[in-house]
Amino acid sequence: MKTYSNPRMDVTVSDWPYGQFRTTARFYIERTTRGERVIRVTIDPKTGRLSAPKKLTYAYRMRIVDGSDMKTYIIEDNVSHITVMRGDMKFQEENIFSGNERYPAMLALFEEKEQTGEETMEASRHYRERNACFAEYREET
Repeated sequence: MKTYSNPRMDVTVSDWPYGQFRTTARFYIERTTRGERVIRVTIDPKTGRLSAPKKLTYAYRMRIVDGSDMKTYIIEDNVSHITVMRGDMKFQEENIFSGNERYPAMLALFEEKEQTGEETMEASRHYRERNACFAEYREET
């Protein structure tokens, strides 16, 4: 049984799979009046340009976590249950309902990293400034 830890609102993964290549991927959480959603932006290793952002649907709350198998996961608080998505944002790993013994521990992951007002403004700027987030990477190539 997998365990999850280290909840974050923003993470950069430097060794992300991109077909037969490896690249840099950035995950961040966008907060709006609709709720929260995770956005992933990668760098095309062939051209060095940013790929189009991949966005999940909105949920009440979301966090980016590390699994005990050393992979990146996204947890969604859907009020009645918690959904764990794989880092590729294509498939659900598991659903944890309120009757499950793991539910309180999973719910606590959302409380560990609540944003302040300043951090909320920072998260909303990420999308508009997505080109700047990889400026350092571009200088190296």
